[in-house]
Amino acid sequence: LSTTNQQAKNMLFPNLGQYSLTVSNNILEIYATGAWDVGMANMLNDEMAPIVRQFEQHNWAAIVDCRRWVMSTPECQGIVREGIFDNIRNGLRRAAYVVDTNHIKYAQLERTHPQMKSDDPILTAYEREYFTNYLDAIKWLREEGYQP
Repeated sequence: LSTTNQQAKNMLFPNLGQYSLTVSNNILEIYATGAWDVGMANMLNDEMAPIVRQFEQHNWAAIVDCRRWVMSTPECQGIVREGIFDNIRNGLRRAAYVVDTNHIKYAQLERTHPQMKSDDPILTAYEREYFTNYLDAIKWLREEGYQP
């Protein structure tokens, strides 16, 4: 794209999604920003797969910082939900979501919960909690036996 076209594209889509993944002991930290689409969701799932295998079927937790995440398409939510389900099959047992008080964002995150589309018994081992404060999320994970 030419510089002018790229600038125009950035004006139409100013907050394209990004993420970072960091492992600390038995916790995977996911930091999500911007607006998400199917491509971003697929990239996240693809990049997470080898990271999740490092836990070697041991129980692990995730802390998902969504405070700078904007929102996502319904198709994206389904892809993320399947990725979470795969993670649960590979040892994910707790997920602490750090969000602001945006109720629309919370509702969109709820649509990524695997229990919405499945009654697989493995889901009973998985718990998800929401926090507005990062330190409260870490505290809960510690109480549940996970150490950053």
